[in-house]
Amino acid sequence: LTAWPDDLPKWETLDPESKKLFARQAEVFAAYVAYSDNEIGRVIQAVEDVGKLDNTLIIYIEGDNGTSAEGSTLGTPSELITIEGLTIPVAEQMKFYDAWGSDQTYPHMSVAWSWAFDTPFKWTKQVASHFGGTRQGMAMSWPARIKDAGGVRNQFHHVIDIVPTILEAAGIPAPMMVNGVAQK
Repeated sequence: LTAWPDDLPKWETLDPESKKLFARQAEVFAAYVAYSDNEIGRVIQAVEDVGKLDNTLIIYIEGDNGTSAEGSTLGTPSELITIEGLTIPVAEQMKFYDAWGSDQTYPHMSVAWSWAFDTPFKWTKQVASHFGGTRQGMAMSWPARIKDAGGVRNQFHHVIDIVPTILEAAGIPAPMMVNGVAQK
């Protein structure tokens, strides 16, 4: 981890109820990640099952920013409460413990989890001056064309790079105009 910010509570300073809630927040986030991973794997397996994986370009972008700090230092069962500038005490949040992550909540985890999950980078999506706010993983696979399987690149990329990449891969020239707007 990067150096811990003074204004974020450390785990060992939390009371048992806060630890229980914060652990639940991380469990739900981990379940989301595991579920997403499984579903992405199912799609890739389906492509492989029909014998098309070698000539399929797969582009996976981990997210649009670092993890969210919108949950405040305590997290929240509802993003809308945080948007209003309110903080719900841990004891009140515990009422949502079993429903956390269900359709009855729109939760965000504690900023401390966001900080930890953005490791090895510093800060979160609300602080774009640091890589924790901006740097996200991306994976590309195309077995028939990309020969450096497992290769790691550290160059910056952006979502605006995806369409030109797909056009080039498909052998389609980039359009000169889109909806009446000249492209540069």
